Amino acid sequence: MYSRDRQRRRALVVFQLFVYGAMLAMFLIQLYMLIVRPW
Repeated sequence: MYSRDRQRRRALVVFQLFVYGAMLAMFLIQLYMLIVRPW
């Protein structure tokens, strides 16, 4: 039971890191596109 709870918490942390990484990647892609070809 304890190990399962720890595993669930670990999965939640990994999921949060994945979401933050995706948001950061989209932000960097938009910034890169703005720098490469300014409007």
